[in-house]
Amino acid sequence: MFEDEGYLLEKSLATDTWGELYRARYVAHDREVLFRRFPDGLGADDGAWELTCAEIQAWARLDHPGILQVLDWGKAPTGPYLVTEMPRGTLLADILTEDEGMEMPGDVFRNLLMTVEAARQWGVLHLGLDLTSVWVAGDGAVEVGEFGLAYVSKEFPAHGGADDLFLAPEQSRGQRVSAATDVYTLGLLFMALSGGLAEAREAAQGGAVTEGLGELRPVLARCLDEQPLARYHSAGELAGAMGFDPEQWLYEEYRDCPLCRLKSELERDAGRGSKRRRAGLAAAVGELQYRWAAIVALAAVTFLVWWLALR
Repeated sequence: MFEDEGYLLEKSLATDTWGELYRARYVAHDREVLFRRFPDGLGADDGAWELTCAEIQAWARLDHPGILQVLDWGKAPTGPYLVTEMPRGTLLADILTEDEGMEMPGDVFRNLLMTVEAARQWGVLHLGLDLTSVWVAGDGAVEVGEFGLAYVSKEFPAHGGADDLFLAPEQSRGQRVSAATDVYTLGLLFMALSGGLAEAREAAQGGAVTEGLGELRPVLARCLDEQPLARYHSAGELAGAMGFDPEQWLYEEYRDCPLCRLKSELERDAGRGSKRRRAGLAAAVGELQYRWAAIVALAAVTFLVWWLALR
């Protein structure tokens, strides 16, 4: 259906309110990609599509190994679409069931927190985390996509929206959102990772947080407070409350990131260059001071000889 744009759709992965997800191939480079086909109505509404493109562009500026890299987007005769790199993990929707979560959710959730916090520090909130925007690999690595689409659904609700299960109360009411909105969703996702979707659904409907969470029970209860100001202010603050060490939040710890290493090397080179420039400047200042001292001394000797000659 998208051969004119260079894509061959190979396998349907999921269907949600934002359309359909496919495993696809970019024919020109023989590269496997993740292909999102949006609902046709989104492309037909110029205002909604313009906002969608703006949010995709903001997402594309994010640079983190836990955030799916945006490769392409546009409108084809067969509908609007979005293309990202193909995640190496499994869609969260294919991992969780009503009654079962994951055996070891801690590492996965820590990496999810790290990713959401990294995006927040770049100035981007997700506001639509759900089962079709998070991918999990066997080593606990997490990759997240679909950033910003919640803004589109707020302005143009007829064209898409997040799963109601993971919507914060202020989103359902159309009120102001913040980083604490993502904290609410993260709290529900942790409960789903730990005990299954039914446990998260019960908590979202006002049920008590299960006692099986032990010491984390008050932490999760605070995440799910109806008032945003009562929650943790960010994913980073939530990570601290859960005992995750921020110094362990290294990109290379859970996924190789050549671009991140390159940036670090450039920053180190820039630092060394600054030191060399400072050393060169100090040497130049020293040389200038020496020359001025010599000029002053010569002037003093000349004046003394002139004064003695007059006498």
